[in-house]
Amino acid sequence: MDTLRAAVIDCRSSSEDDDIFIEELNQLKQEQGPMVCKVIFQTLTSLDIPRDTAVEYWQKVLQHRQDLSLLLARKIDLMTAMCDFLRSETQYLVNPRLVDVRTFERVIHETMYDSLTGLFNRPYFDEAFEHQISLAKRYDTDLSVLFIDVDNFKDINDTLGHIVGDMALKKIGAIIRKAKRDSDIAARFGGEEFILLMPHTESVNAFILAERIRKEVEQEVFSAHGQTYRLTISGGLASYPLNATDPKTLLHLADSATYLAKGAGKNTISLYKKDKRRYLRVKLSQPVLIKELGFADSRTYSGTSKDICIGGILFENDEPLPIGAHIQVSVPVNAESPLLLIGTIVRVEAFGEKSYEIGMTISFKEMEKIANTEIAHFLREGL
Repeated sequence: MDTLRAAVIDCRSSSEDDDIFIEELNQLKQEQGPMVCKVIFQTLTSLDIPRDTAVEYWQKVLQHRQDLSLLLARKIDLMTAMCDFLRSETQYLVNPRLVDVRTFERVIHETMYDSLTGLFNRPYFDEAFEHQISLAKRYDTDLSVLFIDVDNFKDINDTLGHIVGDMALKKIGAIIRKAKRDSDIAARFGGEEFILLMPHTESVNAFILAERIRKEVEQEVFSAHGQTYRLTISGGLASYPLNATDPKTLLHLADSATYLAKGAGKNTISLYKKDKRRYLRVKLSQPVLIKELGFADSRTYSGTSKDICIGGILFENDEPLPIGAHIQVSVPVNAESPLLLIGTIVRVEAFGEKSYEIGMTISFKEMEKIANTEIAHFLREGL
């Protein structure tokens, strides 16, 4: 419900007048259902009115506002009409009290946001998470959740003090807030733990965003008491419906993947996998040709494959390729025709000068999408 309350507050702050505010609230009600009316009264009056009664009262408030405006020959604002209706026509507002809206909204803000980082707090995230899972189920969309833990944070508190630690958390929160997309929900989960909810995002694209956040934290220079230091984060990623369909289970899996990242040496992002061997892996040492998609003049690289499975391919190359790049890999598995694979780069590791191990994940859903885009581009070029 806090998610709807935030939407109501956002409508209020962005609306130039009450007419626009009412129009946006009615649009929100049409999109999210009758529960919006209950939240409207909770947000604007602090009254807990049953949902069906709130739907009835909302229409009566709007009519009451029109009647008062005609009677007084001037436009009556929504809060005046709502207060008068609830005081005169119901038993809900027996002893009304005036409160400045800025004071009220500050109280609401404090119940939703973490005071240190400015990100959402844990209670808000828990409710938003449940709501977003419900939407993903309803509309059959993907959703990913990233659990983030600051590596060796206790050392910062012990050596530099809790004030410096708080400053570091604030800075990491700002990095997450800047890197995330508008539709993502970022929260401080507790202590040095953060969480990022990514609606309409499958695991591959979520991993790309998670990697960007990890790198930005790694590159950030922190300073305290005249000295500089660096921090890293470890993250665990789980996705709906790939890994789980229940919110608590999905969160637990993301948390479990974080422990895997810690165990792998920290400063890394781990994708949750129920069984790392759920796909049959085959050792395949073959020359491969790699080409980045989306560019007519993109260079073709020569590499060597290491192993292949249904989920992806691992190969070596003498030059790094950007994480998130869509590529085509041609594998000459037989003399007649090569095996063409389309996917996304999710891992690049350097093992020396001009020696890189590159992991490409294969999503058949993404493969179809990318292939269609490439075909459309080819047809446009041919016209």
